[in-house]
Amino acid sequence: MTLDIATRELNELLAALAQAGALSELAILIACTALAWGLVRLWSGARVRQGSIWFGEHVIDGVLFPLLALALAYAAKSTLSGSLQPAVFRIAIPILMSLAVIRLSVRVLEASLPKARWVRAVEKSISWLAWGGVVLWVTGLLPLLLDAMNEVGWKVGATRVTLRNVVEGTITAGFVMVIALWVSAAIERRLLYGTGESLSFRKMGATLVRAALLLLGLLLSLTAVGIDPTALSVLGGALGVGLGFGLQKIAANYVSGFVVL
Repeated sequence: MTLDIATRELNELLAALAQAGALSELAILIACTALAWGLVRLWSGARVRQGSIWFGEHVIDGVLFPLLALALAYAAKSTLSGSLQPAVFRIAIPILMSLAVIRLSVRVLEASLPKARWVRAVEKSISWLAWGGVVLWVTGLLPLLLDAMNEVGWKVGATRVTLRNVVEGTITAGFVMVIALWVSAAIERRLLYGTGESLSFRKMGATLVRAALLLLGLLLSLTAVGIDPTALSVLGGALGVGLGFGLQKIAANYVSGFVVL
């Protein structure tokens, strides 16, 4: 894809925005957004809790609002595609997708790591990447950038790895880790606020569940980046043996403490 094609697509988008049908699209988009807000508000009611990932603190800053608005906008775009050329929806849908990604990442990191100092820097980085992707998508420069990243590569053994593979794998790995943190935070919250067993056993179970999910997320992330997890088996075995010998006394004391409890 050349720069001339991207320029032509951008000019076509600007021309479509100047047509009368763009006003109808804008009205439908506003209706979709208002409907999404009303549904989330109705669904949340008095159940909005502090730090809720789905609803946030003010309903619209949770994950559910941009996801529902995105679904309604996409359905409206699919319905109207036969009668008019989408212009407003072509801009709105990437914006809503970016907003959903930002809300998901921010809310999950705040719920999972509330006291970590580096979370704020990660949130800003995700926001810049998401909005930058929207600008590239809307202007038609994203395919050009991806093609240029495909040209930059290097050999890793018998496999050629490109810059595009690394970037896409890193983004996928980050998304997988965020989902793993989200699931582990939900399970941990249910275990800690449950009843029945003592708090110590529930805390231990929550910690083990989080560690297992993060390990699974790490393995999936390595696969997404293009690294075969089986290649790490030898290193993992040696590391496990070393940790086993070094942490024998700590593990024994840990188990003894739970026996006393």
